[in-house]
Amino acid sequence: MEKSTPSAALAALCALVLAAATAPQAGAQYSRRNPFVEAVQKTRPSIVTVKVDKRGNWGTKAVIGTGVIVDERGYVITNSHVVSNSERVAVVLSDKTEVEAQVLTDDVHHDLAILRVRTDKKLKALPFGPSSDLLVGETVFAVGHPYGYTNTVSTGIISQLGREIEMPSGATLKELIQTNTSINPGNSGGPLLNINGELIGINVALREGAQGIAFALNADQVEKVLAEHLSAAKVSKVRHGLAVTEKVVAEEGPNRQQVVVDAVGDKTPGALAGLKSGDVLVKIGTLSIANRFDVERAFWGYKPGEKIEAVIRRDDQETRVSLTLAGTADVKAAADERKADKVASRE
Repeated sequence: MEKSTPSAALAALCALVLAAATAPQAGAQYSRRNPFVEAVQKTRPSIVTVKVDKRGNWGTKAVIGTGVIVDERGYVITNSHVVSNSERVAVVLSDKTEVEAQVLTDDVHHDLAILRVRTDKKLKALPFGPSSDLLVGETVFAVGHPYGYTNTVSTGIISQLGREIEMPSGATLKELIQTNTSINPGNSGGPLLNINGELIGINVALREGAQGIAFALNADQVEKVLAEHLSAAKVSKVRHGLAVTEKVVAEEGPNRQQVVVDAVGDKTPGALAGLKSGDVLVKIGTLSIANRFDVERAFWGYKPGEKIEAVIRRDDQETRVSLTLAGTADVKAAADERKADKVASRE
């Protein structure tokens, strides 16, 4: 029989100690506060119940949908089909406070509606995540009120991107996110979120007769609708003259998307402030800029002639510029003047 050497015996003893240390212990406790739980908890204040009294041949019917706070000043987005034919719309906040809501925009083409609520309650907007870096197979979750069961959380994955479906209204929705996350009546208008709690889509439809097939409008489409219908020109009657695009520059992190100036209108506040194509918008006023909708809402509350400071990044260096805002009438007059100049030059 072979004899064990001292070094071999020591190695065997170390292996036994390591195995004992790493083996599951009876009654061991593990942290249940994982990233998914944290994402659910931090997003809940931004998700609301949308209560609608609908009129029809049957009389008045109460319908429940879901909405998302997209600006702290009381702007909420949901689906158009949730609020269509409504006699009354109300929003129930996460603390159970019910507030009357005004339908500002009913965009049937994108099946989106923008609501406005006025309350002294402190509201929290849900941050958007870029749609251009979504991954098939990544974990996502939805929060909504299926069949009236409020604040129901369901999880799944992104099954595919770029789907197209036709809605009962006749509108064709494109570039949809397909997910196997459980979506039911009452989830409409609610958020599809990634594991970081970023809004990546608005749940819009499910495939009848199928299990695990649901669709969401991607966040980029939602931002475009918000930027169009809640532009600085429409909300505050001011113009900035900036056309922007979004660019993902990192795989992870809250600042992985940049907003880049694509074009600047002649003789507009942006041009007079020295902004040019390629500038990265970092901050406008007090608002950090993460998407095109941020650019528009940064100017809300300002008046023509007022100045607002912006932080931009150019050639990897940050600098501050000051924009003197023009009114919508001023910009129209400038555009008419440019058209007249072009006609005169041709003559």
